[in-house]
Amino acid sequence: MVASVREVNSMLTARYDKFWNSIYSEICYDKNDITKFFLLFHICFRHSCRTKLIGSLNKKLTDEQKSFIRGTPFGWMVELKESVKISRNLLSPLISRWVERLGGFHMSTKVVGFTYLDVCLGLGLRVVGENINLNQEGLNSDSRNLFGASKVVDIEMVYDYILKHIKVLCLEDFGKLYLLLAISEFLLPNRSGIVFSILFNIVDDLGSIGKFNWGRVVYEFLVGSICEATLFLKEKQSTKHFHVVGCVYLLQVLYVKLISNLFD
Repeated sequence: MVASVREVNSMLTARYDKFWNSIYSEICYDKNDITKFFLLFHICFRHSCRTKLIGSLNKKLTDEQKSFIRGTPFGWMVELKESVKISRNLLSPLISRWVERLGGFHMSTKVVGFTYLDVCLGLGLRVVGENINLNQEGLNSDSRNLFGASKVVDIEMVYDYILKHIKVLCLEDFGKLYLLLAISEFLLPNRSGIVFSILFNIVDDLGSIGKFNWGRVVYEFLVGSICEATLFLKEKQSTKHFHVVGCVYLLQVLYVKLISNLFD
């Protein structure tokens, strides 16, 4: 048994080394742009995709609350832990290999696509339904009214409100706020932690939350940021860091697909 475990670890290590050696050799293959490799390590790519708040909240849920959330399209979120780690080390090499016009990552001799289907398989989100416009201003919302006259609401405010009222919130109101927090922290995170206004209106009607194309909005939000990061890298900005928004966790899921294609 020990020998087989060692063999598996050895195989994975070899694949990992080949993956990164491939990245190094391809980036440096173009002698007219050899500085790209050094730029990758000069620029720090950051992200805000976390499970800290939702993971902490999950430890405090009653069985009834968990059952209620499991009855929504996001039922798997009750399984999220605080300790989910999302590597920043993947961002630099993947961003450098993004091919916007082909919608994928250049690996070896081919481009491996990153599509809505990857979001569907990676997160279990549907890729059909009504589109969500994150720039749309929400109308009068019961969930939004809970936070008074605040100009903006961020994930910390939602988390604090839930903790303060968790014992008195009815299941439906709890469910609205829970999904608002989970979606904003993990699926559609941004640098400031602000909750998109339109999301308040969407969670207000829990019975209709499944009719939306969540896979598409999560995909487009992340890919839009990857495209901006690629442009940032090409322009060789003097700034030392770039903040990638969106569900960066998907890139870790995609890593498995890239490794598989590298060895096909």
